[in-house]
Amino acid sequence: MAKKKSSLADIALTKGATTTPVHPPTGGDSTGDDEKRIGQTLRLLKGAHKQLKQLALDLDKPMHDVLIEAVNDLFIKYGKPPIA
Repeated sequence: MAKKKSSLADIALTKGATTTPVHPPTGGDSTGDDEKRIGQTLRLLKGAHKQLKQLALDLDKPMHDVLIEAVNDLFIKYGKPPIA
């Protein structure tokens, strides 16, 4: 049987770090099954990634939260409700 690869969370925990979810479950059961999320890959030019990372640092927010804010702003721009 092949040994399971360590996850980033496992590696972080072995170094004494703690992990917390960016978006903890809200309402419903404790597993967060009431709010299903689907992944989407976004590929950026190196300069755009660097700028996004710096913006997140400046705002003291995770990059994920900054991207969610951007998606919500896009929805609003096109007359859709901000639900991301």
